[in-house]
Amino acid sequence: MEYDPNIPKSLYDSSGEKEWTRLTRNRLGELLFHVHMDIARSHITHDKDVLELGAGAGIFTKELVKLGKSLSVSDISPKQLSLNEQNMRQLGLHQAIRRFELLDITNLGVLNTDSFDVVFCVGGALNYTLDKEKIAIREMLRVLRNGGVLILGVLSLISAVIRAMSAVIAERQKFGIEATRWLLDTGIQDAEHYPVESKHYIHMMRAQDIDALLQGERIRVVERRSAGLLALAGEECLERAKMDKELWNLLLEREIAWSKRPETLDCGANIIYVIKKIGATH
Repeated sequence: MEYDPNIPKSLYDSSGEKEWTRLTRNRLGELLFHVHMDIARSHITHDKDVLELGAGAGIFTKELVKLGKSLSVSDISPKQLSLNEQNMRQLGLHQAIRRFELLDITNLGVLNTDSFDVVFCVGGALNYTLDKEKIAIREMLRVLRNGGVLILGVLSLISAVIRAMSAVIAERQKFGIEATRWLLDTGIQDAEHYPVESKHYIHMMRAQDIDALLQGERIRVVERRSAGLLALAGEECLERAKMDKELWNLLLEREIAWSKRPETLDCGANIIYVIKKIGATH
C-alpha cells in the first residue's frame, strides 16, 4: 500500500490534547516515557544540535530542550505543532527552541544535509510511511552530521497483538483467517488485506523489519531497546502496582534494565534503535 500522509496527519490532528497526556495518563505511557528518556539522556548532551520529528504536543520536547545545545521541533500535524508551541510557551521554554516546522519525515528537503547531531523520531511516525519507509530513513540520516545519532522508535507488532488480542479476535470474524494471518506475518494493516473501518493503515514492526531498512546504509547500530515491556501485564495490574511506591520504583528500575536485554527486544510496546551515522548517505 502506498503511503498516504493524510492518514497520520488526520489521526494526530484529531487527537488534540490527548497527545500531551499520552505518556502520563496511564502506566504504559509512564513506562515508555522512562525508557525513552533513559536513552535520550545517554545520547543528547549540551553540545548537540537536536531535531525532533513527530514531536506531537511536546511530551518529549519539554525534556529534550533541556538536554541539547539547540532543539528544532517538527510534526506532520498542524494541530499538534500548534499545541506544542503553545505548551512550550506556557512552560517558558518557547524561546529556547530554534524552530517549529511542519514536516513529513519522508521529505525533509527544507533542512540542510549534515545539520544535526541528533535526530529524535519515536512513537509511530515511521510506522505510517509504508512504501516510503526507506526514504524516511535516508532523509533522517541525510540531515545528520557524520558521527551523529538517530534515535528511532517504532510501534511493535508482537506487543500490539498481545495487548489488543480482543480486537484481533473480533477482526478475524470480519475479515477472515487469511487476513489475520497477513497481519500476524507482516504487521501491516492495509486496505487490501486488513481493511479496518478506521482506515488506520500502518506497519507495526519487528526488529528484523528495522534491520532490513538499515541494510546497506552507512551506519552502526549503537543499541537496541524495548520500551513498555511490563505493559504486557495489563493496565489494571500495573495500576495496582503503582499504588505501592516501593514496588513501582523497583518495576521502573527493572523496566529500564530489561529493556536492554536482546531477548526482550520485540516484546515491548515500542522498539527503539540508536543508530550512528558513519558516512555520507546515498
